[in-house]
Amino acid sequence: MNTYIATKQELSDIVFEAVKDLFQKELPELLRKAKRKPWMNTEELIDLTGWSRRTIQYLRDERRIPFSQEGRKILYKTDEIEEYLNDNKIDPLQNF
Repeated sequence: MNTYIATKQELSDIVFEAVKDLFQKELPELLRKAKRKPWMNTEELIDLTGWSRRTIQYLRDERRIPFSQEGRKILYKTDEIEEYLNDNKIDPLQNF
């Protein structure tokens, strides 16, 4: 069994590369989430999804999308809508 002990510089380089890769993968998503509002109204949901007002009403009536309602004001939690979209995502067919 061989043992290799890295130098301080080699270890530093390895950690730097690992952190750099992590930032490149995760930072864009973190920035996108930081800039968005935590809740959206129906108009913003239409802009995000392209759904019609009637489709959104149907999805609410069927309790397929989560929402909060106070009187006539209806809001959708952005994280929950994204989760709904991801849960209902259909992956493309892979090459046979």
